[in-house]
Amino acid sequence: MKSPRRTTLCLMFIVIYSSKAALNWNYESTIHPLSLHEHEPAGEEALRQKRAVATKSPTAEEYTVNIEISFENASFLDPIKAYLNSLSFPIHGNNTDQITDILSINVTTVCRPAGNEIWCSCETGYGWPRERCLHNLICQERDVFLPGHHCSCLKELPPNGPFCLLQEDVTLNMRVRLNVGFQEDLMNTSSALYRSYKTDLETAFRKGYGILPGFKGVTVTGFKSGSVVVTYEVKTTPPSLELIHKANEQVVQSLNQTYKMDYNSFQAVTINESNFFVTPEIIFEGDTVSLVCEKEVLSSNVSWRYEEQQLEIQNSSRFSIYTALFNNMTSVSKLTIHNITPGDAGTPETDIDSSCSRYTLKADGTQCPSGSSGTTVIYTCEFISAYGARGSANIKVTFISVANLTITPDPISVSEGQNFSIKCISDVSNYDEVYWNTSAGIKIYQRFYTTRRYLDGAESVLTVKTSTREWNGTYHCIFRYKNSYSIATKDVIVHPLPLKLNIMVDPLEATVSCSGSHHIKCCIEEDGDYKVTFHTGSSSLPAAKEVNKKQVCYKHNFNASSVSWCSKTVDVCCHFTNAANNSVWSPSMKLNLVPGENITCQDPVIGVGEPGKVIQKLCRFSNVPSSPESPIGGTITYKCVGSQWEEKRNDCISAPINSLLQMAKALIKSPSQDEMLPTYLKDLSISIDKAEHEISSSPGSLGAIINILDLLSTVPTQVNSEMMTHVLSTVNVILGKPVLNTWKVLQQQWTNQSSQLLHSVERFSQALQSGDSPPLSFSQTNVQMSSMVIKSSHPETYQQRFVFPYFDLWGNVVIDKSYLENLQSDSSIVTMAFPTLQAILAQDIQENNFAESLVMTTTVSHNTTMPFRISMTFKNNSPSGGETKCVFWNFRLANNTGGWDSSGCYVEEGDGDNVTCICDHLTSFSILMSPDSPDPSSLLGILLDIISYVGVGFSILSLAACLVVEAVVWKSVTKNRTSYMRHTCIVNIAASLLVANTWFIVVAAIQDNRYILCKTACVAATFFIHFFYLSVFFWMLTLGLMLFYRLVFILHETSRSTQKAIAFCLGYGCPLAISVITLGATQPREVYTRKNVCWLNWEDTKALLAFAIPALIIVVVNITITIVVITKILRPSIGDKPCKQEKSSLFQISKSIGVLTPLLGLTWGFGLTTVFPGTNLVFHIIFAILNVFQGLFILLFGCLWDLKVQEALLNKFSLSRWSSQHSKSTSLGSSTPVFSMSSPISRRFNNLFGKTGTYNVSTPEATSSSLENSSSASSLLN
Repeated sequence: MKSPRRTTLCLMFIVIYSSKAALNWNYESTIHPLSLHEHEPAGEEALRQKRAVATKSPTAEEYTVNIEISFENASFLDPIKAYLNSLSFPIHGNNTDQITDILSINVTTVCRPAGNEIWCSCETGYGWPRERCLHNLICQERDVFLPGHHCSCLKELPPNGPFCLLQEDVTLNMRVRLNVGFQEDLMNTSSALYRSYKTDLETAFRKGYGILPGFKGVTVTGFKSGSVVVTYEVKTTPPSLELIHKANEQVVQSLNQTYKMDYNSFQAVTINESNFFVTPEIIFEGDTVSLVCEKEVLSSNVSWRYEEQQLEIQNSSRFSIYTALFNNMTSVSKLTIHNITPGDAGTPETDIDSSCSRYTLKADGTQCPSGSSGTTVIYTCEFISAYGARGSANIKVTFISVANLTITPDPISVSEGQNFSIKCISDVSNYDEVYWNTSAGIKIYQRFYTTRRYLDGAESVLTVKTSTREWNGTYHCIFRYKNSYSIATKDVIVHPLPLKLNIMVDPLEATVSCSGSHHIKCCIEEDGDYKVTFHTGSSSLPAAKEVNKKQVCYKHNFNASSVSWCSKTVDVCCHFTNAANNSVWSPSMKLNLVPGENITCQDPVIGVGEPGKVIQKLCRFSNVPSSPESPIGGTITYKCVGSQWEEKRNDCISAPINSLLQMAKALIKSPSQDEMLPTYLKDLSISIDKAEHEISSSPGSLGAIINILDLLSTVPTQVNSEMMTHVLSTVNVILGKPVLNTWKVLQQQWTNQSSQLLHSVERFSQALQSGDSPPLSFSQTNVQMSSMVIKSSHPETYQQRFVFPYFDLWGNVVIDKSYLENLQSDSSIVTMAFPTLQAILAQDIQENNFAESLVMTTTVSHNTTMPFRISMTFKNNSPSGGETKCVFWNFRLANNTGGWDSSGCYVEEGDGDNVTCICDHLTSFSILMSPDSPDPSSLLGILLDIISYVGVGFSILSLAACLVVEAVVWKSVTKNRTSYMRHTCIVNIAASLLVANTWFIVVAAIQDNRYILCKTACVAATFFIHFFYLSVFFWMLTLGLMLFYRLVFILHETSRSTQKAIAFCLGYGCPLAISVITLGATQPREVYTRKNVCWLNWEDTKALLAFAIPALIIVVVNITITIVVITKILRPSIGDKPCKQEKSSLFQISKSIGVLTPLLGLTWGFGLTTVFPGTNLVFHIIFAILNVFQGLFILLFGCLWDLKVQEALLNKFSLSRWSSQHSKSTSLGSSTPVFSMSSPISRRFNNLFGKTGTYNVSTPEATSSSLENSSSASSLLN
């Protein structure tokens, strides 16, 4: 914008140059010396383009050049204009090298100050372009713009040009009236009258309108009646009204007066065309908008209305209307809308190419504080249009700090089997994603690395626990935030070295004659640069290399004579060392050195052995046919019988399946396991289908397939429908009826294989993602599967039905939609049904549960913590009878080997053939029948639990009370050997039973509450329960033997220390020996305890007999002792036998049995009957009642019923009035023989058993002995 005091003059040169020379115009020299303002950039660019064109063409051309000259003093304007008008054209160029002529110079635009504004007006013959008149403010006082034509004055000079342009020609349609009579010949263009009128009128018109600037000509177009109306057209540049009036006067003066032309009748001819213009073209809210309507009608009565509302717009603060008539022929009305709003708009149009403002931000690091990235700054963009609109918008700009990564600096060089880790540290804590990939672009799965975020940074650690050759290469640590990536690389070198599990040794175990030798070897699948030696103890033995196709073996002939002495076991290992000086040890080979005369079995492949010797060999090194190209796997067990080796167990794995097993082991260690898994599952399904017959006769191959599925199910990746189909195809084969017998053989050694298979299939189903494909449905003979994907927040009820006609089994699964609404969107619900799996799964041995029904597994891809309920209906083919239970397979039971569990499930209804179960969780479900024992949730089961817990708890309190009483009265009741030994036995019986019951109730409480007891703790608990229960029995045996000894061998005498030593050896030594032997014989094979109970195993090893047999023997011995003791007591004395004794004989025997039986453990006779299946429930109840109250029996009949104990307690806690009586009893006891009729103790004893009279002895020594013995017997029975 120019200063208000500055005047601008714009010139136009018309230049012609000759073809003899190229024009090389120096623009600076064309500016007038008085110019104080250089040309605008747009004009300079236009001139530069013209100059470039001029230098290329030799042909003379005409150019128009606009020049702007600015003056500080307006008085310079008129002299300059006068000077330019005085020039004579053309002006020839002075430079001989450039032939340039200036044809004319015309002033086009003059800008003058007008108050505080600048008005730029056009000189005669020039006008502002119509676009400028529409978009810029015009000088209202001097110029009324005719839309469609040029305007002559603008406020301010347009900043980007153009200047006033030479006006274009227009055609004015005019008419005038002649006050003469109309003649018909004027309608005939060929008549003389018509030609005469036309000639005269056109001559006058040319003279009159010739004064118009840019006049081109005039033509009479016709005559009309009404006097004579002449119509004509004038071609000229747009004239002003003043010039038109002058031209009309000249026409009247130039025309012959006989035509009587009426001056007042000049007017423009209306053709009723309308033009509408809107300024600006692009309207913003808040702009001042001008709407101009031009119509060729002679009327100033113009109204503006809203088209939709039909409301007339009136002048107001926001609306102003101006209407004018031009040239006596056009009506122009202008509506100005101030501060336009969206409500003023009609149908909106969007121009995405409208002008934009750009601002470039430069990040210099100050926008991101240290340790952070993603700092957001809000910038405000404010818009002000040229027509008054204002607006603003906030733009959020996030500055990202590119992370600087620091990676583990040390070189990483490891060998196969070793671990390594790469730490990648970022100095920025903000990131969207962190991941690792290889140089080949393979993305490392997230299970191999961890990422942590700190206040001032972050770190990611890639950890490989077991490296293989596939990990050799370059790794990229990538931190991504938005679209910014930071990458650090690290090279990893993995040197070849066989893994310990891949080193095959032969033999695993062998017998070697002390004077002989044995070939030993270690083999691997791939050759390498290894140094191999054999080691035994501190000795190193050389190895000879032998290559047999892909198999490479290192051998040595071990000479037994090199060992210093015979009859020992030697462990030999191979030691592999690679080029990186890393090493690995092979599994050990056990060589048993024996004298040669003990060897009976000999075989060149199996080796030698003693009778009964059992050894294992790798199948590939045995007599089983094998090929080096396709080696078999697994082991085979031999036993030396007589002089021949017999095959005891064959766990060999066929070559194809062994190859698949090795590939699976490698796959789970591979960085590209996700990409390899789909192809592997397909190959597995095809191979298993081909090897179905072979699997049905090979437990080793079956076990290998289960291990393969278990390994693959741990790969944390999504499973698609095709992959799941291959898995189920494999499962269908190994669950077929032909393979069921193979399962039985397999589970004799590996009891958790069926649980392992079920767990693997569940993991696969939880990883199933159908994506956009339809839900997967699979149906085969031995497995069916159906699924559903939750796609919305209002899913349908989940209902699936499975029918197996071949097995006559079916089942339904229903989950109400109310429970599905809690699941995440796109969650998958998968249900699988198996008709043969229940027969394979380990049964609940404790309750001998069985049923013939489906096992149905239902899983959800996303874990849910909300309440859940699933309803299932089973077809039950089991015989009627017994109680039905709804159970699920709990993988945590039986030391994590799995077992049936009824927690959270109950029977809703059952009619014999159909059973409906309701459960509050998801997993694998089935039904069981319990014909022998009650359901734990039943009334009888709850009653037994109450009896057991309350009884055992009360028994523990009774035993503790017994020990307290014995401690209080110990000195008073142990004054002779017999009493001392009796109370010693009672104390140890109570203590042993107390410890055993404590162990029992703690373990039972843990297992009943479904807490997992670790295997070691379960073994320890079983050992101590076994030991202390046996101690109870053996101390009972000690008590019985001591009683038998005192009553039968009256005259035999032993010291107290000797009796005590024998008692402790018998009471604790024997139980300890039995418990240790039982543990040592069964625990190495992990069959010491039961699967789901911490107690001695019965199913596999019959270890329970180590408790039952000693208990049974002791019960029989104690019963015999009881009979002998009662017979001895009832035997008449040397004197006469009173007849009254016959009347009370039965009472005396019953009372003795009632006293001795609890003490001597006869209640365990009922317990032994519960060991065997099919036991009546009455025995369970009787055993529970008698056994749990045994502590109370010992307290009452073994402790408190003893008169000496009673008297000691009375003396200990009696009042003063009992003191004299106690003194008398003491005095009497000291002066009277203990067993005489006058003794209080003797009287009570004899009264109890109906005895009268005395025992007569011949000598004092005998009397003393007899008294002691009789007194002890009395104490035992009281």
